[in-house]
Amino acid sequence: MGRWDDGRSPEDGRSGKKRNLLKLIRRIIFVGFAVVAAVVLFVYFSTAGLNIEIIQRGGPVETISVKLSNNNFNSINNVTVQFDNDPIQPLGNMGPFASIFISPDGGDSDFRKVVVKANNGQIEAIKNR
Repeated sequence: MGRWDDGRSPEDGRSGKKRNLLKLIRRIIFVGFAVVAAVVLFVYFSTAGLNIEIIQRGGPVETISVKLSNNNFNSINNVTVQFDNDPIQPLGNMGPFASIFISPDGGDSDFRKVVVKANNGQIEAIKNR
């Protein structure tokens, strides 16, 4: 006597197979959270900083604009933009996760390079067309 036919022991009240299945499910959930956290951090760190995107729209009136994005938790100060050798355009400060659209002065859409500087020249980004 004293033997349990369904695989239970008198101490735990659960079968061994059910306990192993619960441990496996718990580990799968933890590994899933770790994978999601790693992907989110990879995407954040790969896009963090000052990004420049040149947007060109065709049609009857062709427009070119530049989108500056601050994908960072910190503000950046003294942001300036220069298209080729045109005069420098001061933009001021950009808060965290802010974006600004800017076009060259005078509608000159034939620029080849955009230079963006911030924090008194500590941050510099260059984008060529």
